Amino acid sequence: MLEALGEAGGLCTARTVEMSSGDVILCAREAGHYDPDDKPSFKDGEPGGWHKAGASIWNDLRAACIPHAAI
Repeated sequence: MLEALGEAGGLCTARTVEMSSGDVILCAREAGHYDPDDKPSFKDGEPGGWHKAGASIWNDLRAACIPHAAI
């Protein structure tokens, strides 16, 4: 369902695989947010332009990522 919303332009469609559990994690940010040069500031936990879901923050260079698709 979340992926379908992302394709409709509401949510980011990026997802990654948690290496230890194999769980698929979907980005919880809005479509169009991603900027690989907007690096996260880990001091306050905000990811800048990177993908975020719960405690997970990643970019499209991370292993097992499927990049942002909805723009």
